[in-house]
Amino acid sequence: MLKKEVKPYWNLSVKILYAKIHQTYDYLSSSDCYVILNLPTASALTNRTKTISNSDNPEWNETFTFRVHSNIKNILEILIYDEDPLMRDDHCATILFDINNLTPGKKETKCFIINDKTKDELWVEFEITKSSETPSPCFSNGVLVAGPFCELNVKIDKLLKKTEATQNIFFKLKGAYKEDFMISNSEESSNFLKTLRYYINRDLETELNLTSEIVVSPENNNVDLQLKTDDRSDEELDVRLDFDIPVEEKNFLVKRKKVVSQALQKALSLSSAPEPSKVPVVAVVCSGGGSRALTSTYGSLKGLQKIQLLDAVSYITGVSGATWALGSLYGDPNWSKGGIDKSMESVKKELSKNVLSMFSSEQLQEYKQRMEEREKKGFLVSLIDMWGLALEYLFQGKKHMGTLSEMQRTVSEGQNPLPIFTAVNLKNGKTESITDAEWCEFTPYEVGFPKYGAFIPAQNFGSEYYLGHMVKKLPETGLSFLVGMWSSIFSINLTDIWRIATGVTPSWTPYVGGGVSNTETDSKPTALGTYLISPVTDFAKMLCGFMTSRPIVSQMYNFLRGFNLHNSYNENTGFITWKDTHPDAFPNSMTPADPVLSLVDAGIAVNAGFPPVVRSHRHVDVILSLNYSWERDRFKVIKQTQEYCTDRKIPFPKIDFQKVESEPLKEVYVFEDKENPEVPIVLHFPLANVSFKQFKSPGVKREGDKEWKEGAVDVEFNSNTSPYLSHKLTYTPEDFHRLINLTSYNIQNNKDVILNALNKTLNRNRQRQTGDSHTTKEKAAVRKTSSMSTPKARPQKTRKTEAP
Repeated sequence: MLKKEVKPYWNLSVKILYAKIHQTYDYLSSSDCYVILNLPTASALTNRTKTISNSDNPEWNETFTFRVHSNIKNILEILIYDEDPLMRDDHCATILFDINNLTPGKKETKCFIINDKTKDELWVEFEITKSSETPSPCFSNGVLVAGPFCELNVKIDKLLKKTEATQNIFFKLKGAYKEDFMISNSEESSNFLKTLRYYINRDLETELNLTSEIVVSPENNNVDLQLKTDDRSDEELDVRLDFDIPVEEKNFLVKRKKVVSQALQKALSLSSAPEPSKVPVVAVVCSGGGSRALTSTYGSLKGLQKIQLLDAVSYITGVSGATWALGSLYGDPNWSKGGIDKSMESVKKELSKNVLSMFSSEQLQEYKQRMEEREKKGFLVSLIDMWGLALEYLFQGKKHMGTLSEMQRTVSEGQNPLPIFTAVNLKNGKTESITDAEWCEFTPYEVGFPKYGAFIPAQNFGSEYYLGHMVKKLPETGLSFLVGMWSSIFSINLTDIWRIATGVTPSWTPYVGGGVSNTETDSKPTALGTYLISPVTDFAKMLCGFMTSRPIVSQMYNFLRGFNLHNSYNENTGFITWKDTHPDAFPNSMTPADPVLSLVDAGIAVNAGFPPVVRSHRHVDVILSLNYSWERDRFKVIKQTQEYCTDRKIPFPKIDFQKVESEPLKEVYVFEDKENPEVPIVLHFPLANVSFKQFKSPGVKREGDKEWKEGAVDVEFNSNTSPYLSHKLTYTPEDFHRLINLTSYNIQNNKDVILNALNKTLNRNRQRQTGDSHTTKEKAAVRKTSSMSTPKARPQKTRKTEAP
């Protein structure tokens, strides 16, 4: 929830004292060291000491001051360099220091080790005192803080003479949104007038720099500028800062639960429909897997429809290929009421065409034209956009998909489950051996990061934002481009390929990134440790870039840009700051500091859309895990999800995988925690052909060669001849139907398992609400009794009440 907070400013004094260097960085003499200070949350400027030449014991005694806001996480970056007049200066070390470790009003001297081997030292004196400046209110959700947003208009009345500056003049306002502007002086008259508009954080120290392409004489080196500021209210943010689901989704659930209630009455043969507030929230989680996932998603949903349980589902999430099916289905406002077959037949026809038709000269020309139009509108364009257009043609043909927000009409009356599409924003750790996948979810209502509690309306995704305010509105991005992003398997790097192929992180990754060590454990709950980051050689940097770079990614303007991290963000369980090399431990480098989002296929992280439905605010009771991955390990997505939930303290079943894997292959696995009702029941359906070989429908055996052939669906991961291998994008109509029939059968054949889970959670919800009702009544009775005036306290009998 967004809260208004008024916290004081602090004055921070940093005095660089001296260093003790035991390892010289020069071959023929002692080192020539200087120190750079960066505090990006307080100043956009870089502070630098003088260079102390030829000394292993340099003394600076230089003081730098900053005004900092006490409500945000302020990490001081201390960089030590050795100056080299002939080559690039040597980077000796970087220290990251959380100023929350300082005690206000107390002068403290600290010794930082800048070389673990030689124990080189840097001595720094700190003092932090409360500022007399009146604090301004800020708005925060406990993780992100919106700084004071201001519009700065720079009016240029007069430029340099044409004889002095023949072409261009460059303006740079460090730390602003749109830092750089270039204006031409070649064709303007003497009464030139132009206004440049910047968006700034009023709390951030900055400066406006002006440079021209040639050196000008001092007497002509003048430009007349007029500056005007316009503050905007931070109470009217265009980004919703909250960890709860939006009002629109809550309203959807009210309507959907009525549909679920009617479906459960029929499915469970109840005498009356259960109270909508007590029905279980069911989520279908579909994995990725290209055309195999597309087809299997249709089959599984068809199976749920046949056993009349599709109306019991409130959420459907998809990754990669599953999003193709959802993108097609949700073009029909009433698809779950009978539109599956129509959509399925259309997709079957499209998938049967020659795969090369996706890249015919006619199609390539259309892709080029649509991408040019997209670029003209102001979007960032990449090859992933063309991939999205190719995928649209693959399963939609010439029919163009609409937009995400247009799907609101498909859930406006609760008539279909709410679709949740997924992508991840990947952030590398300081050693590159740890990558954090920040899940971004897309619903017809919103796009956002649950980790940060930041969401924007679906129709505004792709527009430009700064400090929580929209600064440039762009048209809504079409679904075809989003599908490319959601399925951007080309965005993997070599390290990902190794991890996917072997199932383990490459052993070399800790050695190609910079060394990171926690040199001082934080003494305060909200303080981060002090980190020493040791530089690496140019060759190691090149190798690291080669192994971890993602040459093809989809880039969108970052709607988190400009936000600061709250001073106590690391206490939120969504952040893994306790892992020293995890990206979450380095707030200066986290997503709000990036100008763009680099969103990729969520399957690179976990090939199933679990994270959106394990959010506590969605209260999901039953998860149907539909796994279409082509993996030896049929439980990989469950293992990854379990690790994800454990790291973030999210309730999830504790599974003995060794026991499960030792059992014969099943069509469905039930994972639950019978002791903890907060843990969802997970029904995991691997892609497996078990009893379907002998049965064409539940309880009906196959007869004749034709029927037995229909049951011989090859979905073995080690098969080299299966028509469903991941690289195969097109299927014959016969192969399409066989996979549809298999995945539909696996759902239908386990109807009782699903019903048992629904019945169990329905009874659990009834008992929980009854228990809550009794508890509320008892508390009210106690309050009423305690409010009475009695001459003497008497022991009261209590009656044990059991939930029905």
